[in-house]
Amino acid sequence: MHSKTYTRLLPLLLIALMLPQFAQAKGLGLSPHRVQMAAPSFEQSAADETGAAALSGKKNIGRAVMFSLIIPGTGQLYSGSWLRALPWFAVEVAGWALFASYHGQGNDKTSEFETYAGPWQNTDRGAGNFNYDVYMLREYQVAVNEVFARTPWEGDLVEWRDLPWTDRSEHLPAPYTHDINTRDVQQYYEMIGKYYEQFGYGWNDAWDGAYSPGTQTLDNIWLAAGDDPSTSWFDGSSAMFYHYRDMRGEANDLLEKGNTMMEIVLVNHVLSALDAAFAARSYNRKMESAGLGSLDLRYDIRNRDGEWARTLTLGVPLSLTK
Repeated sequence: MHSKTYTRLLPLLLIALMLPQFAQAKGLGLSPHRVQMAAPSFEQSAADETGAAALSGKKNIGRAVMFSLIIPGTGQLYSGSWLRALPWFAVEVAGWALFASYHGQGNDKTSEFETYAGPWQNTDRGAGNFNYDVYMLREYQVAVNEVFARTPWEGDLVEWRDLPWTDRSEHLPAPYTHDINTRDVQQYYEMIGKYYEQFGYGWNDAWDGAYSPGTQTLDNIWLAAGDDPSTSWFDGSSAMFYHYRDMRGEANDLLEKGNTMMEIVLVNHVLSALDAAFAARSYNRKMESAGLGSLDLRYDIRNRDGEWARTLTLGVPLSLTK
């Protein structure tokens, strides 16, 4: 379950890492004013007119992007808008709080259902509700049965328990498709609550408690649970199995909600960074507009080379430095 979530999160992380380069490539970082005015009467180039001094106080968009990419809302604060920063920061705080809450509850529920089942490969009826010895007895019974087995096993129970799954699976029919001898503890707890027809035999309410696990016998100890001995799979009743399955389901739901909150947090970082770029660009445009001042439109009639001509002049004040 966790590996699938990380796979979903990977594209978001890649987008986040690419945002600064995207901002630069798309020209989100403002360059000096592009309009080239006629040169003034004193000697000074157009590049000087639009130099850094004329644009002092502007915000660096790449910096705004990086700020919000790290902590959502900080890029907006850098760009001078705390009202714009507040929602992004609020989502960040709420997302992390819910992530911690859901994961904490999910981990508590995981510990609860593992305790309910008992230790990994539990053999003590009093230590948990799933018994490894009882299940292995039934697996052995199926493997030596000439009707059930794909190829009947000819050894004893002790030898059977020591066989690797590659050898045991050659004798077992469906639905015996998963190995309880796995060293993956998480997989162990998943299988015993997922594959009812195979692992239903191991739950304590499915077999006769008077039976002493670990001894070799071919007696059917699952009759009390309603299991039909003429079938190779468990078709009896085990309330413990379903209770355990529901506990696992609750734990997985809580953990999945926590993972969803983490996805929201990552999306919030990406979107906040994009919004910070636009916030900085908006700030810079306001700075440019303020620097240009008011426009002056003049109508006049002038004599040019002996001919009178009507002229319309647009004046734009510039902040110049020598």
